[in-house]
Amino acid sequence: MNHGVFITGTDAGVGMTHVASVLAAALQRRLDENGGGRVGLWKPVQTGVRDEAPLPDSAKLVLGSGLAIPESETFSYAFPDRVVPWMAAQRIGARISIAQLAEEGTGRLAACDRLVVDGAGGLAVPLTDRGVVADLAAALALPVLIVARPGIGTVNHTLLTVAYARGAGLKPIGVVLNGYRDGQADIMEENAMMIERFADVPVIGKLPWLPGAPESDDDWSTWRERWADVAAASLDLDKLP
Repeated sequence: MNHGVFITGTDAGVGMTHVASVLAAALQRRLDENGGGRVGLWKPVQTGVRDEAPLPDSAKLVLGSGLAIPESETFSYAFPDRVVPWMAAQRIGARISIAQLAEEGTGRLAACDRLVVDGAGGLAVPLTDRGVVADLAAALALPVLIVARPGIGTVNHTLLTVAYARGAGLKPIGVVLNGYRDGQADIMEENAMMIERFADVPVIGKLPWLPGAPESDDDWSTWRERWADVAAASLDLDKLP
């Protein structure tokens, strides 16, 4: 397995980009404390990128991680409609090439010490008429970190995602339960126990619910510091390759 991690989710809206950004910030902080090194961030495909839309995932990755990377260098494909990547590409007459993404990803892996890849939805999301997100993760030979909800329903979704990952030849290395709120601690701990028992994958982190995104650069700076601390305390970084 390569020196990076491919972040996927049990479904849309589980906070993959948030986890990717705070994980990258925490990894960079650890490298800085241990002699230096560079964390890379990559969003191979993003959708819903419009002038009037909220910040695209690529911007959230850069602002949330604090890494000195131009936003334009963090993504490869961007499409205006927030739908499945294959459909988003088709709507504008474009086509995603998994082979080209795999080649680019290999270069990105070689150019940094750790690479955090923010996928597009779940592993079974179509990128083309023949390939899905799992095919890209497999081509990159990256282990998979699964972001899941903390509450009811997450055990089924997570076990299915782990099973699909293994069936695709991928190595799921852990689960992050993201977005727990007050009063969810008990059910979250029960869910974590069941996921570890039935999926045989460790729950390596539990992150609290994230309030609204910051609006200014200063707010993003404060946000980053807070979430880097939370990630360092809540994520078992030693479980990552």
